[in-house]
Amino acid sequence: MGFQGLIDALNNLSDLHEELLQLARDKQKFVIENRVDLLMTVTAKETKAIAVLERMNGDVERLSGACWAELGLSPKPSSTLADLIQAIHRADFKRSLTEAAERLRRQIGQLKEWNERNQMLVRQSLDYIALQIDLFTAPDDNVTYSSPVKSAPAGTPRRTFDTRA
Repeated sequence: MGFQGLIDALNNLSDLHEELLQLARDKQKFVIENRVDLLMTVTAKETKAIAVLERMNGDVERLSGACWAELGLSPKPSSTLADLIQAIHRADFKRSLTEAAERLRRQIGQLKEWNERNQMLVRQSLDYIALQIDLFTAPDDNVTYSSPVKSAPAGTPRRTFDTRA
């Protein structure tokens, strides 16, 4: 079960990342369209997928440990999947694990980019909303410009330079 189980677990993890990528695309679309109801639905789906992702990561760690044991080696605490791939002697397992790991690495990079873009969009949306609220709640006396000449009494001389400043 060891190596083939790890390959299957990585492929399942990759499938889940593909689902998360699709949710990130949907999220961007809904943020742009201001569809808060659908955005909340996507966020709920993401939360469920992340819980499954955490469980799957635990499975990958457990299966990696089993593979190290199958090789007769004990992994270092800082051992990575790349270290395990280098330790494998069978070419077919090595190739399958390398392909699965590369696919997963690519998807994680894409997901990170999508999430960064979505965070920027949400931040911009919140800034826009804050600006709109500020415009609606601004005091009436500061909304328009009034000339200082009009507000000064008629007999007061006009100063061009204020020495107190």
